[in-house]
Amino acid sequence: MHLSPRVTPPSADAIQAFLDAARAAHPSLDLQNNWEVRWIGLDAQTTKQIFELIRAGDKTGTFTLPWIVERTSRKTPHAGLYLVLVDMDGRPTLLVRISEVRDGIFGQVTAKDTAVDGSPVRDPVVWKALHTEYWNALLEPHGLAVSDDMPFWIEPFELVFDADAKTTANG
Repeated sequence: MHLSPRVTPPSADAIQAFLDAARAAHPSLDLQNNWEVRWIGLDAQTTKQIFELIRAGDKTGTFTLPWIVERTSRKTPHAGLYLVLVDMDGRPTLLVRISEVRDGIFGQVTAKDTAVDGSPVRDPVVWKALHTEYWNALLEPHGLAVSDDMPFWIEPFELVFDADAKTTANG
């Protein structure tokens, strides 16, 4: 598991309880060695806002840097990979499944690339500024910085399970 130093790592028990709850809600889920813990956001407030955008169907994807995958224990994203999204306190909250992975080049980012992000940051100018700050913080420990020729992956996803969803009388 590779998380920002700002994120409290979830306990193994918390992850197991979350995965068990997801399986109980969706018995056909096959999570066997096909999931990864990730966080999204700069701080607790933005993470909460991003979770709400995912719940509303406004944010339907995320992004990964090959440079980080190459230098950490992070899995290479692929269609079908489940992401356990944790809040900044390390609480597993959402389970999403990547539906495809597309290549992008940071200096050539387009509105098509950013269309999966939340509406507040879809404009490529806004997206580039935000992701420059975010990714530079991740790259700095590796002696790297965002550059126009930097590759990134676009990962559309679907929401599979929400630990905070209100249950109904039928389940």
